[in-house]
Amino acid sequence: MTSLQEVLNDAADDPASPAWDLIWQESCRQGTCDPASAVLLPWLASTCANFRPHDRERAVVLAGFIAVDADDKSRGLYADDIATLRALTLECLASASSDTMFVYLQQAILGFDGDEVWGKELDRINDAEVDVQCPACAEDLLVDLQSGDASIEPGLSSQLATNLHAEALRLGHESVATVLTYLWG
Repeated sequence: MTSLQEVLNDAADDPASPAWDLIWQESCRQGTCDPASAVLLPWLASTCANFRPHDRERAVVLAGFIAVDADDKSRGLYADDIATLRALTLECLASASSDTMFVYLQQAILGFDGDEVWGKELDRINDAEVDVQCPACAEDLLVDLQSGDASIEPGLSSQLATNLHAEALRLGHESVATVLTYLWG
């Protein structure tokens, strides 16, 4: 049986190590991370700092999920590590390996910022559909974000939407920018 320290050492030595899968499985389940996983934030900060931006993508996304689910005490205790991870994630945005990863990186940044809604849910746009509640009738609807559905008026109805959209355009992720206008339309 492999010890936790051996798993962490393997992951720290190689950003493509299968050890990362085990760390993900032990930290997060079904979209929620165990708040106790916050103890990994200092290790993640130092490990990610040693990886090139492209190699650290998956690790900083994990860190964002852990940070957003951390309790207030842990967020305070690990504030410096969260700030370091946020800065490392920002470095990854400019060279994101795909549109999908770009969205995950944006979501991680929101997680570091403590946004409990979009720090957990922004990645739903990677599936090009989202569950929403109709503001007129309160009916739950599944909205297709890529169909060009005439019932959706593209827009950016919040400052967050405007910022994410501008960032996607600035960094060359036009398809992400378009989907964001449907999400917030």
